Amino acid sequence: MTHRTTASLKLRKGAGRHYVVQSNLAHGTELALIEVKGSWAHVFVEKTYGWLPNIYLEPIPTVFDEPVPAEDDDDNAEPVLSRYSLIEATHVTTATLNLRKGSGTGYPVLKVIDQGSKVRSMLQQGLWSQVQAGKLLGWVPSMYLQEIPARPARGGLIAVPNQRALTTIRLNARRGPGDHYSLVRILPADTAVIIVARQGAWRQIDRDGEQMWVPASQLRTVY
Repeated sequence: MTHRTTASLKLRKGAGRHYVVQSNLAHGTELALIEVKGSWAHVFVEKTYGWLPNIYLEPIPTVFDEPVPAEDDDDNAEPVLSRYSLIEATHVTTATLNLRKGSGTGYPVLKVIDQGSKVRSMLQQGLWSQVQAGKLLGWVPSMYLQEIPARPARGGLIAVPNQRALTTIRLNARRGPGDHYSLVRILPADTAVIIVARQGAWRQIDRDGEQMWVPASQLRTVY
């Protein structure tokens, strides 16, 4: 869960008030933010994907209440509990930044990040980005992050660092980038995966530690 509601809301099938209401969410409901389109947010809550107004969401404060660690004290920092924690860095800082508990200057500082530090972008909300710096998870201004260019992976593939996605339909995942490769497993629609490489119109994905290939057209990236 990344965010919570600041009012009682209707969870709708699509990004608009004309879409069908799937359920009613109470004030303070915790949910996972997938992406933002205009004034609407795509979320996952109570085993359901849906949409609600983005203005009524706020980040869930992180649980780091201990004193700010020293720059070389990462070993004693609280670990980030994330299934994506082993993904490589995606951005580099272009200035010395305060890593904060939330997306605003009113939140406490967790750590000071030096210019040129490598971080992993997790989520963007407005002018702020949630990043992993060492073992800490916090927020920094997006304008001071520069994306690290993708580098070739083994076998001539192009690596795609930290790209999360959902399957758009029920599809066959294969051992290689083509329909002639053998079937690995069948993935239901809305299955969360990590894109690790690309080759032509195919994407290599990771699901539960197992790597396989699916067509790029059958994936929807999330933020």
